[in-house]
Amino acid sequence: MPPLKRDEVEHARRLDSVAAKQDDLENRLCRNNVRIEGVPEKVEGANPTEFSEAWLKEKFGVETFTTLFAVERAHRVPTHPLPSGAPPRPVLMKILHYRDRNIILRKARDLPELSINGHKVLLFPDYSLEVLKRRARFLDVKRRLRALNNPYSMLYPAKLRVVALGSTSFFEES
Repeated sequence: MPPLKRDEVEHARRLDSVAAKQDDLENRLCRNNVRIEGVPEKVEGANPTEFSEAWLKEKFGVETFTTLFAVERAHRVPTHPLPSGAPPRPVLMKILHYRDRNIILRKARDLPELSINGHKVLLFPDYSLEVLKRRARFLDVKRRLRALNNPYSMLYPAKLRVVALGSTSFFEES
């Protein structure tokens, strides 16, 4: 292989490695975040952090959380002005303790429906765009598994775990 081609291959490999590390760091920074979709605009008022903490305590009960439960920060995802009729911007919450974040996500999954002022809301872990794209590749498969009432779960970063006929299988690409 000519030296220039070898250097090009080496630089591409290093660039891929740096991009993977950057994505991992971004996801580690967001590890305690919860993304709420469907919250009507301006319902949180002037202080989204206090609103989010009070709403979580109301929906899940104060006794559900650890004694140090707190929402460190909460804010809307910043975007350009939205056209009328567009879905509301998601709210991001940074939960102080990882255990409380896991409790919130588990309780939200177990409840039949969550709402704010009569609007259905959904709670998700907050991941980087790259991880979300990788997970989106499994959407059709997950829809089919749900239709068959077949248990599955997504593991970080983008691994599908399927339980069928008493055995567990893992898939990294759909």
